[in-house]
Amino acid sequence: MAIDSDDPLERLERRMYSGRPAYVYTCAVIVATLVAGLLVGIAGYLSGGPTCDAGKSTFICSRTWEIAFPVIPAAVSLFGCLGGFWRTYVEWKHFRNWRPWLAMCWVLMPFTLMWMVSTFGILILGIK
Repeated sequence: MAIDSDDPLERLERRMYSGRPAYVYTCAVIVATLVAGLLVGIAGYLSGGPTCDAGKSTFICSRTWEIAFPVIPAAVSLFGCLGGFWRTYVEWKHFRNWRPWLAMCWVLMPFTLMWMVSTFGILILGIK
């Protein structure tokens, strides 16, 4: 069915519908990243380790958790960001309203970079 033969009201409804899933997706990726970071941090705290025993840290207690804390939430955020890019392409390809998805990519991209820049210091240097 050609796009030009569609009812204008149906086209408008499709365009209006496309924004809400983009906003929900973006919020879900941000929340999932933060929850993943919190879960890894709590797991690192509960498992204990040499860093906590020495009194240097109370949250991330071993080198394993120093690696897991930046990497796991960063992977969640990165895959979420790439998923947003893919969804933007799919919306564009099917002649739907892709602009909200592109806007949400511009929200997820800086969020992903912010998480990586702020936590990869722990990955590289460890907790001193």
